[in-house]
Amino acid sequence: RKPLMLADNAVRALCIGAAASLGLAHLLNVWVLAARACIAAMSSTITIVGMRVYLPTMVPEELIVTAFAVDSSLYQLAGIAGPALAGIVTARFGWAVAMSVGAACFLAFVLIGAFIPAGAIDRGIPPESRELSLSEELAGARYIAGNPLLRGLTVLVAMGNFFFGIAIVGLAFLSKDAFGGDARGQGFMLAALALGTLAASIPLGTGRWPYPRGISLITVSIILGVLVAALGYAPNLTLACLVLFVIGVVDAGFFIWMSELRQRTPPPELLARTISASMILNTVATPFSSAIAGLAVGALHIRPTFVLAGLALALYSSLFVRNKPLREAA
Repeated sequence: RKPLMLADNAVRALCIGAAASLGLAHLLNVWVLAARACIAAMSSTITIVGMRVYLPTMVPEELIVTAFAVDSSLYQLAGIAGPALAGIVTARFGWAVAMSVGAACFLAFVLIGAFIPAGAIDRGIPPESRELSLSEELAGARYIAGNPLLRGLTVLVAMGNFFFGIAIVGLAFLSKDAFGGDARGQGFMLAALALGTLAASIPLGTGRWPYPRGISLITVSIILGVLVAALGYAPNLTLACLVLFVIGVVDAGFFIWMSELRQRTPPPELLARTISASMILNTVATPFSSAIAGLAVGALHIRPTFVLAGLALALYSSLFVRNKPLREAA
């Protein structure tokens, strides 16, 4: 896994660095940028899926929740500093310089990661290889389709990501059009979201949640919808950051419980395929949500877009109260 991890980050460094270089030379257009973003995103799947799969091979069953909480906390630490720094650098020096800094970060990871012992990453992984085939790749998707719990969870998360994705894309427009700000406003809002997630991940990982995961997931998804709608009424950047902090707190529980259910349900031999298929299905609506966000902002303006996306998320999530396998998942 070490060569794959290093290759992934090297590809992302090259893609982002190339976009920054072309931007500085005034040779970049939207199609070239989209192609590089697509390549970088496909490469990142290697690390994302691999990280979710190898955790159970290294962590005892009773520490799975804590492991996901630590994973979420570390991710959010980067999510606090990254957007704030990106907003400041973009506002001061322009987007091309900000992307150059991002490429340098990925390159630094490659240089540092080269010194990580391969055995530390691959410990606990079965040595045998598996034959690659379309049937093998689709095994995870078939398991999800046949399992009532994972089927309901996947449908909830996929469309939830669609509505929530509209809100995340809309933060740039909220900063610019509603608050009269610039990239710094968007960066601070994303940092507030990450700070809330970090604040909740620590107690959720160290304590014991006393309620069933399924109904908890459905409830927080409804709450997320209400909070997204509330963002549409935020009068200034400060209150928007406060709402996003609360959204981050709620979203932390959603991520940890979702990961726990997805991790514990499949048999060990299907775990990697199931997680891979689940992540693909969970994010399949994301490109469409980005496109819808752009169209909605142009047609409705930014505040109504947040209100409609939030209400749609809340109403859609409430439908899953009737999904017994998901609702009663422990």
